[in-house]
Amino acid sequence: MKSTLIIEASDSLAWHRRLASTASTAALWGGWLWLWAPLVKAAGQLAYLGPQVRVWGLTALPAGAPSLPLSLAAIAGTSGTLVAWRKLPRRRAKLESALPVSAYARRFGLTEQGIEEGRRATVSVVHHHPDGRIDYIECREPEGPNVAAGSLGPFAAA
Repeated sequence: MKSTLIIEASDSLAWHRRLASTASTAALWGGWLWLWAPLVKAAGQLAYLGPQVRVWGLTALPAGAPSLPLSLAAIAGTSGTLVAWRKLPRRRAKLESALPVSAYARRFGLTEQGIEEGRRATVSVVHHHPDGRIDYIECREPEGPNVAAGSLGPFAAA
């Protein structure tokens, strides 16, 4: 089984839908590349002019010929940028402490004991008034033929 996060279900499509999907994907990629065409043409014209460019003491060869030292400098610069990016501090979510049960009881008009029982219960049913306010919390035991007391059913450890 694949362990990728991308869902690939094209084999479950009919042939005409798969053809339409593939054709539209190719068209969108073509459009994206077409949008880059002016920049690629401009870069090609600049490379053809072949000015003597000095970058960090390295000279590019004229007429856009490949330059190994310049390529190595580009790879080193890209790698260094990625390493520096990785070292930047990450913005982390602030973990705020949970409110005490008494605050929830006051806010929703319930008893602290009812909230605690609902948290401990396997199944809790919250009953509401017609206007949306919480009426009470009902604690139930799991139902069904495969559920035994203390069992996780099909998820029980073997």
